[in-house]
Amino acid sequence: MPPDAARAADSQRGFTLWELLVVVAIVAVTISMVQFSVGLGDQTRDLKRVGKDLGKLFHLLNQEAVFEGRNYAISVQEKGFIVLEYGRGDWAPAEDSFFSRFKMTESQISELVIEDQIIDISPKTDPQPHILILASGEMTPFEWRIEDKLSRSGIVLQGNMLGNVLMTGPEPLG
Repeated sequence: MPPDAARAADSQRGFTLWELLVVVAIVAVTISMVQFSVGLGDQTRDLKRVGKDLGKLFHLLNQEAVFEGRNYAISVQEKGFIVLEYGRGDWAPAEDSFFSRFKMTESQISELVIEDQIIDISPKTDPQPHILILASGEMTPFEWRIEDKLSRSGIVLQGNMLGNVLMTGPEPLG
């Protein structure tokens, strides 16, 4: 065989089985690492979405209260909240389906702080108004902490008297 033909045969040689196995192993490890990291991010993403949705709900309730001359309240529960409306001298669950009851996942827990005191949110026969959203545009200042045990992270919603709500987090639990 002439030297040029031997060189041409060597240059067209394919990958060995070992080289292919190493490449497949590297790709498999990389894909599993990406899936693992995305899986952890999904849990905090859900927590962040909950916080943003609650912030939008407060904003919407504040606008509705001012424009329609209604008084609303949020009754924070262990696994979510109920929107209440004041009418006929008492607080009752709001009839608007848009303000329907919200439930958190099994791994999420709430803690509500008003005027530097932790509020008892254990189940009661009648929902109690915790955060008032008044027709005057005022709102009860509060700090609502929501923690997720699965992702080991939490968010904090802080509302002020003017009806503004700020979310911080998600941050790892300490």
